[in-house]
Amino acid sequence: EVSAIMAQKQSVFAPLPPITCGALSTATMMYPVDLVRALKMSAASSGQAGSTMDLLRAFHATHGMKGFATQGVVPEMLRATYMRVLKFFLFPITHKAMFGKPETQGTGITKAIAAGVASLPEGFTIQPIEVAKIALQLDKEKKYNNNASAVIKDIMKTRGWTGLFIGYFGIQYRQTSWTAAYFASLKFWSDQSKTFIPADYKMCQNLAGGFAAGMFGAVFNTPGDVIRSSQQKMIMAEAPVKHPFSVGLCVSGVTSFMDMGKTIVAQKGVKGLYSGFGFKALHLGGSGALLAMLIPMFKNLFGVN
Repeated sequence: EVSAIMAQKQSVFAPLPPITCGALSTATMMYPVDLVRALKMSAASSGQAGSTMDLLRAFHATHGMKGFATQGVVPEMLRATYMRVLKFFLFPITHKAMFGKPETQGTGITKAIAAGVASLPEGFTIQPIEVAKIALQLDKEKKYNNNASAVIKDIMKTRGWTGLFIGYFGIQYRQTSWTAAYFASLKFWSDQSKTFIPADYKMCQNLAGGFAAGMFGAVFNTPGDVIRSSQQKMIMAEAPVKHPFSVGLCVSGVTSFMDMGKTIVAQKGVKGLYSGFGFKALHLGGSGALLAMLIPMFKNLFGVN
């Protein structure tokens, strides 16, 4: 009986090491693209439509060449690795718990629902890290000296713990929409890749299917991410105010999100909600591709089914 329990525990937690290796590798390789994406989207609320090269020059003038590889890299590695480990670990467990069958036997609808539910703890728990990341990437005065803990301490001191949840609605929307779209469509896109990639190239099939599923998810979550990053940039540029937690504060977070969306549309039209989409699609497509390829590869190396 004891051995059976141990076997059951291993079957649940055995995927964690290969998932972690795949997630960390993906976060490391995709960080430079994520940085450019963040710069593009954070400019969405500005009346000036600076080109990508203008944004890169401004960033280089402030942080130097090494900033492209190091500015905000610690919180990004933590956030990206943690959220991917959590979603890939919880998704099959959630699907089994909700629908009584493994995700491999699920439909697009059941996968989308289970993935959306599985993303809830992910969005909530990465929020403080997300705030630290965007604060560092937008830190032109080098106030925080590329120190994520300094950002969090400053926010706690000047805004209170609720300040760590600035832009939370947009974060949760971003995580839920992409996770649901990715897992719901991954099998479809993987099957499509088999029509033009030989069966002997299984890794390439996973790569192509994951890239398409990642880009598909980007179509849904980009508007929320553009609004969220612009909302956070605007609020964090204002004089800090401590707001005690209340239902009204939660509602104001949603209304502020909606108002920022309206502002962006009024200034740039609907296309403004897709500011930086090319980089974001590349980032999420690349991330989806690497995860779809690396996690099975690491599972094979670790001997996990």
